[in-house]
Amino acid sequence: MKTREIVQPVKLIMEGASKLIIEIYESQKNIDFKKKYDDSPLTIADLRSNEFISTNLKKLFPDIPIISEEGVEEAKKKETFWLIDPLDGTKEFIDKSEEFTINIALIKNGKPLFGAIYIPIRKTFIAGGKDFQAFSEENGNKRNLQTCFSKENCRITISKKHQTAKELRFTRYLKKKFKKIELFPAGSSLKICLVASGDCHIYPRFGDVGQWDIAAGHAILKASGGNIVDLDMNEIEYNANKTFKINGFYALSNQAFFSDIFQQNQ
Repeated sequence: MKTREIVQPVKLIMEGASKLIIEIYESQKNIDFKKKYDDSPLTIADLRSNEFISTNLKKLFPDIPIISEEGVEEAKKKETFWLIDPLDGTKEFIDKSEEFTINIALIKNGKPLFGAIYIPIRKTFIAGGKDFQAFSEENGNKRNLQTCFSKENCRITISKKHQTAKELRFTRYLKKKFKKIELFPAGSSLKICLVASGDCHIYPRFGDVGQWDIAAGHAILKASGGNIVDLDMNEIEYNANKTFKINGFYALSNQAFFSDIFQQNQ
């Protein structure tokens, strides 16, 4: 399967799921939610988006199992599977922020072959794959994405809601290595998109995160010249175990450049 061939079908699915999400976003003045087992919030938008995406992916690709944050399907060890987050940034959604997304990734042998991220409020589609360059499309305007980095200045994107003491210490370390540091707080998978587009150079995250939170962005970042690696600088791999967690990572615009920077911190 050539990943460029699934761009349009996945885009249509994401647009359909986005409409369901926006209907709830606009109709509920105060978003109703409940707490899941891990204390994270769950809304009807998460569930409706998940059902729509799963149903339509199965119609188009019946032989590819689906692992979703809100799904019930449990795939045993599979070489190829979909990894989706039907509403990434549920807290942003509840707060009526614009920074929530839909994430869909195709995984093969632990590697992200294809990733797509959709921003419902902006109607922006972002995709990247093994055999095509990452791009974003908004209001019919398409532009290719390419990472960048600077030896003097470092633009760091960080979470609006998940900053830790370790991340703050890491930022202080980078301040010693660059003439200028700029911080760009953002929500959901938009942080990875900021690195892929060249607007930021690095997104560090310490602590556990669901693999569906970063898989789509990982594929997009690789297709724009960057990569996502674990805290030991090994490329992140994914599996079909729904409970699997990523124990911290760096989303990097240039892996070789930042590897040298990090080695100085050993």
